[in-house]
Amino acid sequence: MSASSNPPGPKDKGNDLGKTSEQVALMNKADQALSDARLLLENDRTEAAVNRMYYAAFDAARAAVLIHGEAPSSHAGVKTRFGYHFVRTGLISRPHARTFAEAEAMRNRADYDAFSVFDVAPTTDLLNDVAAFVSAIRSILEE
Repeated sequence: MSASSNPPGPKDKGNDLGKTSEQVALMNKADQALSDARLLLENDRTEAAVNRMYYAAFDAARAAVLIHGEAPSSHAGVKTRFGYHFVRTGLISRPHARTFAEAEAMRNRADYDAFSVFDVAPTTDLLNDVAAFVSAIRSILEE
């Protein structure tokens, strides 16, 4: 941190791993969303858990896209740029890419379909997949 009392800006290094402060903040948000999803699932709040899982994946994807100096302003933009930089190039596996897409589709159902119902077992599977997705992004950021 500089001599001033201001927190690091987006271009300042947030830690010794070379991540920017914005990437660190986004990964912290992803971790918090995963933690929230676990708590919600423990209380059979599957629709709310799905929402938090999607945002865990979304925030991790945003952190990854920042590697390329890009900060898309929409969910579709993040998804497109993430696919371009990480899926197309093989830096992230196709199964992880499917996890991100599945989390988005399930979140849309959970948030916008008044009659959506999610069973605990498949929702728990998605939680495990999203946790692996976030971990894969973390590994990329730490390279």
